[in-house]
Amino acid sequence: MATSSTVVQQLIAAFPGFAEIKKARWQPIENVLPAVSDSELVQLEKFLNVKLPDSYKKFLRVTRGFSFGDGSVQFGRQHPFFHEFDKLSALNLEQQEMVRERGGKWPPPSDGMICFAEMFMLADGDQALFDVKGDLKKGEYAVYYYAHDWPKVIRIFNGFEDFMNGFLRLQEWGGDEPE
Repeated sequence: MATSSTVVQQLIAAFPGFAEIKKARWQPIENVLPAVSDSELVQLEKFLNVKLPDSYKKFLRVTRGFSFGDGSVQFGRQHPFFHEFDKLSALNLEQQEMVRERGGKWPPPSDGMICFAEMFMLADGDQALFDVKGDLKKGEYAVYYYAHDWPKVIRIFNGFEDFMNGFLRLQEWGGDEPE
C-alpha cells in the first residue's frame, strides 16, 4: 500500500496546483486508500452508468481517497455516488415544512449530480459534485460545491483537473487566489 507521502507526490505530479497540500494547515494526510485498478474503473462506470472524466480516473489510479485538514476534505470509499432525493410527497410532514421554510424548491438543485468528495469549506456536510446531467465537455464535467444548509450548488471549476489544481487556494479556505 502506498504511503501518504508517495500518494501526495504522485498527485502533485498529476495536478501541480495540489502542491498547496504541503502547507501545515492541511496536515496530516490520513486514511489513504489504495489505487483503483482499470477493471474496477470499468465496473464503477458501469455501476454509475456514467463515463467518468479522465482527470478523475487519473486521480483514482493513484488513490481511491484520503482525508486531510482534520477531515474538512474527504475522498472516501463511498465516493462517487449520486445525489438522489425522494419525491416531496414521500417526505414526512416535518421535512415538507422545512422545504417550505427554505423556499419550497424540491428536489434540491444537486439532484442527479455525482458526489466525489466531502468538502467542508462553508459547513460540515457540504460536498463537491460533478454535474453529469449533460455531456462531458473537453473530457470534463463542471464541478459544483453543494452547500447543504441552503441547499444550493455553486459552480466552482470547469472540471476535476481544475478542481485539483485550485481548490486548496479558494478564498473560502483563506486562500490567496480568488475564484
